Amino acid sequence: YEAINLSKELIPIFIFDKHILKDFNSYNQKLGFIIESIQELSQKIKVYCFHGETEKIFEKIIQELKPDAIFTAKSFSWQGQKRDEKIKKLTLKNNIKFFEIFDNYLTDFTQIPYTKVFTPFYKKWINFINNQEYKTNLKNIKILNLKLNDINQLLKNNKELNFKNVIWKNNNGFNRLKNFEFKKYSQTRNFLDIDGTSKLSPYIRFGIISIRKIYNKVKNLNEDFIKELAWREFWYHIKHNFELFNFLEFQEKRRNIIWENNEKFIQKFEEAKTGYPIIDAGIIQLKTENWCHNRMRMILANFLTKDLFIDWKIGEKIFKKYLLDYDEVINVGNWQWNASVGPDPKPLRIFNPIIQAKKFDPNCIYIKKYIPELKNIPCNNLHDPLKHKLNYYYPIINHYESVKKIKQYYFQNNLKLF
Repeated sequence: YEAINLSKELIPIFIFDKHILKDFNSYNQKLGFIIESIQELSQKIKVYCFHGETEKIFEKIIQELKPDAIFTAKSFSWQGQKRDEKIKKLTLKNNIKFFEIFDNYLTDFTQIPYTKVFTPFYKKWINFINNQEYKTNLKNIKILNLKLNDINQLLKNNKELNFKNVIWKNNNGFNRLKNFEFKKYSQTRNFLDIDGTSKLSPYIRFGIISIRKIYNKVKNLNEDFIKELAWREFWYHIKHNFELFNFLEFQEKRRNIIWENNEKFIQKFEEAKTGYPIIDAGIIQLKTENWCHNRMRMILANFLTKDLFIDWKIGEKIFKKYLLDYDEVINVGNWQWNASVGPDPKPLRIFNPIIQAKKFDPNCIYIKKYIPELKNIPCNNLHDPLKHKLNYYYPIINHYESVKKIKQYYFQNNLKLF
């Protein structure tokens, strides 16, 4: 929108950065989602596509095309800021204007007074919202006709990028926004056995659907959903004020934790062989769909950090490996929160996986969907593998014994747990 208003001619580009794709484990169906999204966009506007190292590609573009300015959405993630700084230096060196546009957020969270707890942040946040949608006539844009690859030409010439999008079709998000019953979100969002969440996170993550459009659709329908949008910006607000957030615990008193980091436990967790059907089902969903129900994400993160006493940073990397909607700022924030080391007024949150399974998958529909070999076992048995001996993996740890140790550790602050 800004580029159109300030320019006579445009060269829209998208770069498949080799380092990002490798780092985010994206040479798979996750990449297929992005490819399909660009193909959809390319039906409306010509987009030139590249695959390689962003800095080198920009060097070549600047040398050959000599642009007057570069426009991009401003990044606030650690990885994005490092990348953009390199491009900014390159543009300064070549006397090219560099415009970073604040986009894909409802508020300028950098201007909200520093607030370390979500509820008071939310009360401030609602007063900073800018829900103006930006519309323009794409037919009026003059795009330079260049001998550069569009998405389909790039795929034809580059077999390394050829991945199909199996689950998260581009149009699903728009249909979801139109048809999902947001009014019922508060009642349905926590249940694993029903289709009760919006599933818009991948479309928000990649800016495919405007965050303002989503807000305007839901603002008078469900405050709980609006709060979820606020949580997203709360984590960016924390990161803006605490840059070390990605590797240092927000709570200073939690920075001396000596995590057990049992390699066998980490392996069993990622392989979905913990012996707790609800945990293993969540991991299978994560790995097969590249997405996971939000309630399930909390159960998984709590189990890894509290039951297995594994460093939250290891869990963060596991989610990074598999999630399509992975956002490093949000992921770090959520993992710190679940590990009880982040911004949270409650000193210790412990989720009992047995109670969570009974409460949010009461008929084992979720468990049996992702672990069909358990379909003939009574649901009550699947909920509590400690009480009922299953023809399944033996539980790698006793939740109740772990709780005793974790409470002693967190509240007495012993130096070592095991």
